[in-house]
Amino acid sequence: MSNERVSSALMHATISRFEAERQEAIAIIELYLGSAVGVGDHPNIVGDLHTAVKNLADAEEALDTIRRNFVAPDTQAVVEDEE
Repeated sequence: MSNERVSSALMHATISRFEAERQEAIAIIELYLGSAVGVGDHPNIVGDLHTAVKNLADAEEALDTIRRNFVAPDTQAVVEDEE
């Protein structure tokens, strides 16, 4: 496997991981805000929402950082399509 291919695979895996963290945070936030069941099981709902929003912001910031610094402009659309 060439260095370029390894680098591409590593970057793809990193992007996928941050995207998964982003999707998990969104799912948690939507569950808490849209389901009485989710709220009933979590007495510290504000704290849990705070954590989920911070996780969402961190994942989105990381994805933006990767795009700005490591993704060539001609492949930018491919990365955005993965979201």
